[in-house]
Amino acid sequence: MYVWRFKQFKAWTGRKAIDDWRRRLSPARRAALDSFLDRIAKMQAWPLGICDPIKKHAGCWELRWTAEKVEHRIFGYFGGDKEFVMVIGCTHKGRIYDPPEAFDTLNDRKDKIATGEGELDSYELWTTPTDEGEGVPPWGGQLPNRD
Repeated sequence: MYVWRFKQFKAWTGRKAIDDWRRRLSPARRAALDSFLDRIAKMQAWPLGICDPIKKHAGCWELRWTAEKVEHRIFGYFGGDKEFVMVIGCTHKGRIYDPPEAFDTLNDRKDKIATGEGELDSYELWTTPTDEGEGVPPWGGQLPNRD
C-alpha cells in the first residue's frame, strides 16, 4: 500500500521533531498533515509543488501543503530507497517562517545526524482522523507512544 517510508530527527533527549511539532498543531491542521503524508506515501514520485528543492540548501527539500489557509512545510532530505528524512516542520507566509530559525535548525539537525549527536526514528503514518484530530495507525490496533 505505502511506497514511501518516513523518518524523523530524534534528539539525544528522545524528543522527536515531527511528532512534537504535530502535537502542537490544531486538530484540523493535524488531520491535514496526516492526510497529506498518507496520500504522498502512496505515490511513486512526488511532483514539484508537493516536494520542492530548498534554494541555498543543497540536497534539502520541502514537503508543501496548506491547512486553514496557512502554508505548512516539512524540511528534510531523501534517505535510502523511497525514504524521506523529516528534520523540521514549520509554517510559511511570504518570507516569514514559524519558527523563524527553521533553516538554521535544518542545518543544525543535519549536522547532528551526520556526527551521531542526533539520530533518526521511524515516523508512523496516521489515518482515519477522529473528533480529537488524532488517528489510528494504518495497520489498526494500538497507537504508538508519541510522548
